[in-house]
Amino acid sequence: MTERPVSIMASVVCVRCGAALDARAELIACARCGDRYPRVGRVPVLLPDPDAHVALWRRQLALLLDNGAKTQAALEEQARAPSLPAPGRTRLEGMARGVRDQVADFAAVMGPALGGPLEGAVGGLPRGVVEYSHYLFRDWGWTGPDARENAEALSALAEVVDGDELGRVLVLGAGACRLAYDIQRRWAIETAALDIDPYLFVMAEAVVRGGSLRLTEAGLHVHEAERASAAWKLTAPEGPLGQDVLHLFLADGLAPPFQDAAFDTVVTPWFLDRVPTDLGAFLATLRRLLAPGGRWLNQGPLLYPPTTPLASRWSRDEIFALATEGGFRVDRWAWGSRPYLVSPLTGAGKIERTLTFAATRP
Repeated sequence: MTERPVSIMASVVCVRCGAALDARAELIACARCGDRYPRVGRVPVLLPDPDAHVALWRRQLALLLDNGAKTQAALEEQARAPSLPAPGRTRLEGMARGVRDQVADFAAVMGPALGGPLEGAVGGLPRGVVEYSHYLFRDWGWTGPDARENAEALSALAEVVDGDELGRVLVLGAGACRLAYDIQRRWAIETAALDIDPYLFVMAEAVVRGGSLRLTEAGLHVHEAERASAAWKLTAPEGPLGQDVLHLFLADGLAPPFQDAAFDTVVTPWFLDRVPTDLGAFLATLRRLLAPGGRWLNQGPLLYPPTTPLASRWSRDEIFALATEGGFRVDRWAWGSRPYLVSPLTGAGKIERTLTFAATRP
């Protein structure tokens, strides 16, 4: 691996003009073009027009609070129906409490981080609450013999990493950040984790710094009337990581705001089939970010959204061919079927077939 004496933080650049940017400053501002970048909590927002993103997230928070209150009221009203059997009343009342508690748990962290809710039209609820909150439970909350997904993901990476240190690491689409946390503790000198969803990221940042958060798991599918929801304690299982070794950024994974050759390893977990629409262009971005001899690690299924054109739903063979054309050497790879988001509350989840590989930039 190429050794460099500077921190990843010295490689951050302005999203607009590409000039060096001090993301550790109290007020993050570009000395060249003057653009300013706010924080959500302690996490820098390195996105074009960052204030507009923060305003959107605040409006989503307002919608979440309003929608949660309405859903809770509707469930409570249904629970009062005279003809409803007692177990049904128990279930609906439990669901109402679960909705109330989950919204309150998110608001307790996200409200102060965002600066409170903001009224105004918005396209929908935050995906980090509605679609992706189970990543927080899986990464930091779920316990028991079936809670093995994080360990299995790391074990699959270990097989292709083959014991090597990873140096300075960038994790794109880091989500709830458990994989970034585990990679830093096991292999990395320093890690940058990047995502665009504050509702996952700000919660994860609090946990990796040593915080203990309550987060309620609630849903529509209740298997036992007495178990309509569960409150999980989110904690980092092996202790906190400091801001000197693990850095979190709200930024675009297709245009990471870092200097060329800033990293020894770039990791794309559950990313390839969800984000890039032009794989060739994305591979060029990876080459730009990696130092000579650096590696690209990927893990995830090849399950593309329905909107992805069939010609762009690349198979493993196509990805490897494009990687070779893009200047990478594929070193090791493996398929593996593993449990995915299997909740201890419901016992429900999936089995996903995931592709893990390591490729080198010569």
